[in-house]
Amino acid sequence: MPRMEETCLLLILLLSGGLSTLPPHSREYHFVNQKMTWTEAQSYCREHFTDLVTIYNSNINQLLLSISPRIDDSAWTGLHDDRYSWKWSMEEKAFYVGSTHEFLIWANGQPDCVNAKEYCVALQGQTEMNDRPCGDSYPFLCYNAKNTSYILVKESRSWSAAQSYCRTYHTDLTSIRSKEEKSNITLTLNGSGVQYVWIGLYRDPWAPWSDNTTSTFTNWMSYPYKEPNNYYGSEDCAALHLMSGVWADGSCTGRDFFFCFTAVTKQTVVKMKLQSEADMHSTEIQQQVSQQVSSSVTNTNLTQVQTMLHVFHHLHILSSCQASCCQKD
Repeated sequence: MPRMEETCLLLILLLSGGLSTLPPHSREYHFVNQKMTWTEAQSYCREHFTDLVTIYNSNINQLLLSISPRIDDSAWTGLHDDRYSWKWSMEEKAFYVGSTHEFLIWANGQPDCVNAKEYCVALQGQTEMNDRPCGDSYPFLCYNAKNTSYILVKESRSWSAAQSYCRTYHTDLTSIRSKEEKSNITLTLNGSGVQYVWIGLYRDPWAPWSDNTTSTFTNWMSYPYKEPNNYYGSEDCAALHLMSGVWADGSCTGRDFFFCFTAVTKQTVVKMKLQSEADMHSTEIQQQVSQQVSSSVTNTNLTQVQTMLHVFHHLHILSSCQASCCQKD
């Protein structure tokens, strides 16, 4: 057989686990024996470790107790409640309701999330927004996209029941995304006499942790107080009691001890040797090979892939590479 001009290609893959996909056991936990506000604690954790702690299960909750003093005090976790993280039912996308949307006006002192139970929004007096308990029953306003109309349903229902009705018979609970929509809604409600009317604005309470991960595990205090409760008004940050391990909401400006975590990243080096008649000295060929190899890595725990290419021509190849991948007839 004729001899082929072959090039030996050595690929070194650096496979690193990304923070978002690392399991909880790949984290180290730290108790910080200093008292800070929640925001100060967050900054401290991000500067010296990775972030404020996320608690995924009861084992981690117990672990935090084991590394902290058993005293009648509390320590901040990464759990917080963003009372401006609203979404529209019709779009199910995050929507910040702030000063940039002048057509959306909160009633005086709203949103206040009384007793930590107000996660749905009703129009008050036809023009201003008020966060209300989602289980309260009010008339509601549907939107029909087929004819761009707004339908006031005067039968009182809970927010979720109103949403279901609107999605069944129209499009969804109404959104207010422009001054024009606000004007049309005001005209629809004019003279209706309703005090509160549901619209499609709502939020998921206590959803994100400081590191932007989510956890379904909770350990809120149930006695003598049922937490979270916003007992002292604005209590949007969660702390762990250092004797019992139960959680309570507290004012984010209060000063507490806190827990941080460090993400333990793992790196694996994989060496591959390939041979080909293609010109492996070509930058274009190297990039194509690198992309194909990287795309073939499907392990969900390996979210960062770095490929380094080393090319050796067969005449100048190392003996080990020559023996293993660049054999001649």
